Amino acid sequence: MAMSLRHLHRCMTDRRRVELDDGRLARIVRVDTEFPANQTTVSVWTDSPKGPSLTKVDLTRIVGPAPESEAAPPAESA
Repeated sequence: MAMSLRHLHRCMTDRRRVELDDGRLARIVRVDTEFPANQTTVSVWTDSPKGPSLTKVDLTRIVGPAPESEAAPPAESA
């Protein structure tokens, strides 16, 4: 089940990570909805083995917020 637009915008505003249907974690950068087709494309910043990348995915590919244990990266010590 896909997230609602309201919940999606809340995650983007709070800078929470979301989980994609393939298991990747990402931060939402931008949300574009086309009317009257009601097609929503979400631009996300993902961490991949080759380094971070910007990707566009369909709204239906976002499963929900990332689990709390993986929602925030560990703080670096000085």
